[in-house]
Amino acid sequence: MRRRVAIAVGLIVLVVFGGRLLMLFAARGLPAGGDLAPLVAGQHRVAIVFGAGLAPGGGPSPLLDDRLREAEALFRAGIVDRLLMSGDNSIAEYNEPGAMRAASIGRGIPGDAVAVDYGGRRTWDSCARARDVFGVTDAVVVTSDFHLARTAALCREAGINVQGASGADTGGYGFRVRSEWRLRELAASWRGTFDVWIHHPDVPVGGEPIDIYDPEALRRSLAPADRGAG
Repeated sequence: MRRRVAIAVGLIVLVVFGGRLLMLFAARGLPAGGDLAPLVAGQHRVAIVFGAGLAPGGGPSPLLDDRLREAEALFRAGIVDRLLMSGDNSIAEYNEPGAMRAASIGRGIPGDAVAVDYGGRRTWDSCARARDVFGVTDAVVVTSDFHLARTAALCREAGINVQGASGADTGGYGFRVRSEWRLRELAASWRGTFDVWIHHPDVPVGGEPIDIYDPEALRRSLAPADRGAG
């Protein structure tokens, strides 16, 4: 009887936490982005910033703004030289990456250093498009602490040399909302496991290559409403 109970408990733990543990394993060994040395002449490194929703007024949600500030600090420290804002713009009225770009430019980041990916509907899409559309080879992934392992694992599998990972601390948020985020991440980790080791899904939004280091190419890639910022 005890053996059956132990087996049942083990299976429950595997079902609940297995995907998360696999993501942590896949992302092992990455330093924090802030621990990397500043770039030297001839080096390039991009901070890929992952969306986290908009506030009712259309600006970044508090969770997303934490991520943006993390990326901005990396840029100011010379650890990255471009910010790639990746988020959802599946409908015209919801422009997550445009709001991300405007917020960082409003805090002094040069517009020519901020690229926008309108097709980052989920984590795999953001990673795959960073490589295929924006030509990102070396990157720091920037997200929230609970999302960090899955993000790093997916971007590695998408073919990006993930040199560091920065997870904005969510310890200051309420226990209930933090618990909800972590519970959702447990489920999302299984989908991440599928994406990494079983099936690399097609990205629903295509696009021509964009040179992230060409200011004019970046400007042409912006939606008309976003060209005023920066």
